[in-house]
Amino acid sequence: MISKFFLKKILLVFLSKLGFLDFLHWKNRHNICVLMLHGVMEENDKTNWNPLRPQLSPHELKRTLAILSNVYQFITVDQALDIIEGKIPRIKNAMLITLDDGYRNNINFALPICEEFNIKPVLFVVTGNVDSGRPFMVDRLDYALQQNIGKILSIKYAGKKYEFDATSRTSLQKSYKIFRDRCKSEFFDDIKMGELFNGLSEILENKSGKSLHLIYKDDDWSVLASWSDLRKAVAGKRLDIASHTVDHWRLDCIGELDILSQLKKSKERIELELSIKCNYFCYPNGNYNDFAVQKVRDSGYRAAFSTDLGMCKVNDDTMTLKRFNFPTNKTKNELLYLLNRRSQS
Repeated sequence: MISKFFLKKILLVFLSKLGFLDFLHWKNRHNICVLMLHGVMEENDKTNWNPLRPQLSPHELKRTLAILSNVYQFITVDQALDIIEGKIPRIKNAMLITLDDGYRNNINFALPICEEFNIKPVLFVVTGNVDSGRPFMVDRLDYALQQNIGKILSIKYAGKKYEFDATSRTSLQKSYKIFRDRCKSEFFDDIKMGELFNGLSEILENKSGKSLHLIYKDDDWSVLASWSDLRKAVAGKRLDIASHTVDHWRLDCIGELDILSQLKKSKERIELELSIKCNYFCYPNGNYNDFAVQKVRDSGYRAAFSTDLGMCKVNDDTMTLKRFNFPTNKTKNELLYLLNRRSQS
C-alpha cells in the first residue's frame, strides 16, 4: 500500500508539472515570507550532550537556503517594514530570516552560512539571560533530566509529583515534550512556571551532581551570545538585534505591569549596550493579547513578530506580523507548497 508520504510526493510533482506551484508562488510575489529559526548546531566531538528538542544542523540550513535563494530575494528587517508601510516599492518574492532567543550558535554557526547567501538576519535576544549568563529554563531541565537517564524519574515538588520516562533517550524525548506542552497549556503565570522548571532542575542536579551551569559558558547548544558577541556582529553589520523581552515570559501570562517592564527594560538594555535603536520585538512563544499589542506600540517599537502562520502584506498590522517555522528536509516543490498555500494576495 502506498503511504501518504509518497502520495503527497507524487501529488506535488504532478502540481509542479502543471505549473500550479509556480502559479501559487507568482500569486504571492508581492508578499513577504518571514522564516523563524532558533538554535543551529550539530553534535560533534566537543559537545558534552545533545538536547532533546529537535535541532537544526548547519548542513540542513545551508541546503534549504540554497533552494530558497533560487526562488526568493532575501531582505533585511528594515526593508521588510518599509515595504509593509508602503515607504518603498515592493520587492518580488521577498524573504526575511529571523533568529529567536539569541543563542551564540546563531552567530558562530548560522551567521556564516547566512552570509554565503547575502542574508542579514534579525536576532531577537532575551536581555535578562544575556545579563545573568544563565541558560534558559527549558535547556537547564533538559540537561538535568539527561544526567539521570535509565529509569522512571519521579520528582516531588511543591506538594505535587512529576514523572518522566527516562528509560531511554527516545522515551525521555517524548515525555519531556508532553511535560512542556502541558505546562504551556495549564500555566497562566509564567513566573510560576519558571519556578517549577528551575525547582525540578535543582532537585535533579543535586541528585546527579551535574548542572548545565557548570558547562554553560563552553556549551554551544545552550549558551547565549554575550553583549560582546552582539557588539561585534552589529559593528560588522552582519545582523540586526531586536528584543525578545527580559525573561522570555509569555506576555499573555504575566501582569500588566510586568508586560510594561519586559518591553521597556529589554529595549533600553539593547540600546544602551549596543548603541543602536531597538525598533523590533518578537513575542515569546508567539503569545500576545490586546493589551500587550498596544503596549508594544506604546513602548516605541516599530513592529512586532508573532508565530501566526502566513505571509506579511502591505498595510498589515505591524504589531502582529506573521512568520513560518524554518522548513527542514523539504524539496523545492514542498517548500513552494508549504510557504504559499496559506497566503493569498
